[in-house]
Amino acid sequence: MRYQPLFEHVHRLPSIPGVVAELIASLDDDRASIQQVSANIRKDPGLSLKLLRAANSVRYGVGRNVASIDDAILLLGFERVRTLVIASGMVGVIEHVPGLDRRAFWKRSFTVANLARAIVRHSRVGGLSPETAFTCGILHHVGSALMHIAHPEVMARIDSLVAQGAPRGELESSQFGYTFSEVGAELGRRWRFPETICRALTYQSAPLEAEPFSPYAAAVHLAIGIDRDVANGQREEHALGEMPRDVRRPLALDLLALYEESVSSLRGDDELDVFLGKA
Repeated sequence: MRYQPLFEHVHRLPSIPGVVAELIASLDDDRASIQQVSANIRKDPGLSLKLLRAANSVRYGVGRNVASIDDAILLLGFERVRTLVIASGMVGVIEHVPGLDRRAFWKRSFTVANLARAIVRHSRVGGLSPETAFTCGILHHVGSALMHIAHPEVMARIDSLVAQGAPRGELESSQFGYTFSEVGAELGRRWRFPETICRALTYQSAPLEAEPFSPYAAAVHLAIGIDRDVANGQREEHALGEMPRDVRRPLALDLLALYEESVSSLRGDDELDVFLGKA
């Protein structure tokens, strides 16, 4: 395994909370019940408090006080509560990484996650879960954290060039022989994430190479492109119009509904402070 030496540094990443690992695993389990998920969340008082804080924030406020896990599930929905806890837990895992701008890292991750969720929500392909797409988006760049730990100087040079428009994947592959996508997928497997998510992480940069096709990889790929174009100064509508047709076509998107939701989301309030503990 060409990136095996990299994983000698994995102990420098905090462990994923057991509750978060269980909730991510439950995304691929049709038998998971609301009662099971609620019970899992209650195992971790810290994450429970973060959930209630998020549920009562301006971003997720529902017009009444959310005082319990059951209230949150009732008012926000089972799937949304599960992914809010997953997001809260992952933010806690990647905090202090040398050379990695934590706020920028998570801002990108949440933007990609929200866009991926919208893309899957407005896909006419049956059997897809918008909240699984959101989770793939939250996790899409997790491999970069380990690479920054192991190779801080080289990654800083790559980050600088990427900020000017250079292709990250090509630079990482040339320098290391692997990319953040592959590292993220391997981290996911070591953390026992569902293969659906690991495949999305693997193929997010080249979704048409996935056999069979991974709708979640395609959604994340499209979301990354939209986020990048908006960050580079394009209007939201134009960035959405730049989605590559060969990637979006298999998703059979309702473009009108997707544009409306995505533009609103991109122009809406930043939810990041809810998870970073500043709101």
